[in-house]
Amino acid sequence: MIPANERLARLRGGIPAVEVGARGIESVARNAGCTRLRAIVITGLTPTEIIKHVFNSEPDIMSPFAMTLSQAYERRLLENGGASLLTAYREKGYLTPSEVKVSSVADLAPGAGVLARQRREMETRRLLDMKHAGSPLAPNLILNPRLPLELVGVTHAIELDYMVASDAERSYRVGVIKSYADRGGKTDKADIRAACREAAVGTLALRQHLESRGQDHNLAGDRIDMILRAPGSFVPRLFAAMRAEAELASLMRALSAAPADLDEIEQLVPSGATFSSPDVIEQIPNNYRSNCKEHCALWERCRAQALIAGQPIILGDAAAEQLAAAGSITRALDLLDGRGRPPDNRAEAALAADLRAAALQLDRIANG
Repeated sequence: MIPANERLARLRGGIPAVEVGARGIESVARNAGCTRLRAIVITGLTPTEIIKHVFNSEPDIMSPFAMTLSQAYERRLLENGGASLLTAYREKGYLTPSEVKVSSVADLAPGAGVLARQRREMETRRLLDMKHAGSPLAPNLILNPRLPLELVGVTHAIELDYMVASDAERSYRVGVIKSYADRGGKTDKADIRAACREAAVGTLALRQHLESRGQDHNLAGDRIDMILRAPGSFVPRLFAAMRAEAELASLMRALSAAPADLDEIEQLVPSGATFSSPDVIEQIPNNYRSNCKEHCALWERCRAQALIAGQPIILGDAAAEQLAAAGSITRALDLLDGRGRPPDNRAEAALAADLRAAALQLDRIANG
């Protein structure tokens, strides 16, 4: 049997593997129906890498200002032994004045090489094992922990922002740091859900670690922590112990969808073909949605394919829902004008009636 790593390298076709990270895995849950995105991530690539190496284009990336802000804010919270982060927890009463044990995995195993990354995984496991064994020396904050996450038989390493637990708690909660401003009810709910799912990826990795040690994965719980930024400053806004049950469920559903293993991914491409070919990428089914631009560098190419196919999603989410019975814009126009074959079913007949009624209403409004 050919080892999984060798099979993955063959699928990549010479494109260097990257660590997709928690954010990359979270993106799969944003569009669970996209086989293309799922296959790319499982093979150890990202849409950004595909755009660069396969289509020889420059992907849309975060603006330099936003990137600098994000990096500076995260650095501010994690530097000096996570002093600012620790203060945020103590001020809210989630950690007592005596709960000040902090371990920075990046400091314990510095470096960017393979050995350094492996050491960070080992150090993270060691710290987790201390906590789960009930050691009073277990840290209250673990900064930049690194854990493996198995996805359909393929192991992906993820580096998280932090984990947190009081001395009395039996395990850790995963925390995520986001630099966008907390605007109360006006904060983009899609951003909040994405951040929660990103932390949920870490929770799944923590559950897998517990299982690998023969312990109850439920110790990891279903709550996560999130740090946002106070508007106009670098003052952290802590949202602790947020229930992420729905995000965990959506993530697990997305990760259990087809392709469910490496065999199924290999079956998506012709024999001997690789992901380094534009034709191979474009033949893998996609599931274009109006929000793909928020998280996927391939959105323009998928939109172009949707446009050629006349998919209603091109007109927006509302149109896609209303025209679902027709399946395409062309078929919807035929139903409106009474061209082509008659309605195939009651759903198409109802849609045809609705479209004609709307057209008459529009004509009355336009012509008086």
